[in-house]
Amino acid sequence: MNQNSYTIGHRLTNLIIPGEPDVLDIATSAGIWTLEKAPDYLKFKAAIEKGQCAETYSIRISSSYTGSRSAAVDAASDELIPLCLGASYLTAMSVAPSRSLPFSAVSFLQVGPHFPRPRAMGLGFQSAIDTATFKQNLEAFVAGYPAADPIEKIRLVSHHFLDALAFWSIEDLVLSTTTILEIIAITAKTIGGPLGRPVGNYAQRLTYAASRFALPPVPTDFRDMRNDLVHEGTLSGTGFPGKDAADCGVATAKALDWIDLYVFAALGMGRPGRARFSAEPFHGANSFSL
Repeated sequence: MNQNSYTIGHRLTNLIIPGEPDVLDIATSAGIWTLEKAPDYLKFKAAIEKGQCAETYSIRISSSYTGSRSAAVDAASDELIPLCLGASYLTAMSVAPSRSLPFSAVSFLQVGPHFPRPRAMGLGFQSAIDTATFKQNLEAFVAGYPAADPIEKIRLVSHHFLDALAFWSIEDLVLSTTTILEIIAITAKTIGGPLGRPVGNYAQRLTYAASRFALPPVPTDFRDMRNDLVHEGTLSGTGFPGKDAADCGVATAKALDWIDLYVFAALGMGRPGRARFSAEPFHGANSFSL
């Protein structure tokens, strides 16, 4: 059959890559996606630091195919959601396509709701320590996504992870983090129940979730703080007494770092490059219940 080619390209909002490379190639089953820094990158990065959204990179793929052109283009386009979800998760920034490049075989009339919603989130929390690690992790995220998403609900976790980090109070952050842990706990129940594992209650489910990937247990401080908030209306009550906002920020950061361990393991990304939330545990965040 005759061999043909296609190119797909879009501009991306809010992507800041460790090391800030001018060009970075991401290898996937569809081919090589090239991330290229925008000409006005420094201006756009400064805008992001000031709480705005900006197009920092473009992404494109050029590939050949045999057979159906539409099938080849669809296969490549289908990777764009996990690419954006993965970049968003790894950077804790809302990375999404904004508009298509002029030569693209696929153009957006409107970016769909499955992509992260463009929103200003500052410079995020980088999980990778350098460009090479970011590349390795993003490639693993995209490769693992098709099999992991139906089981681990990766799309739901990734979106709600961004929602959590767009918090306006520590209480808001704690409840959103709790929701992610609930999703993980239900996954553990679904998997562990038929195997006869003890997954009858929330604590048992999280214990099994940790054991599936040989992870440490979920920090008990967060559990106690969450229980105080839900049952007593305050972050620091009988179970987590005498704490201030800084203490509660640290407890939440440790829970988010545990979620990182879990998501990285579930997607075959290995271990995070660092404990990105405990390194900067939400100092100065507002609390209305303390």
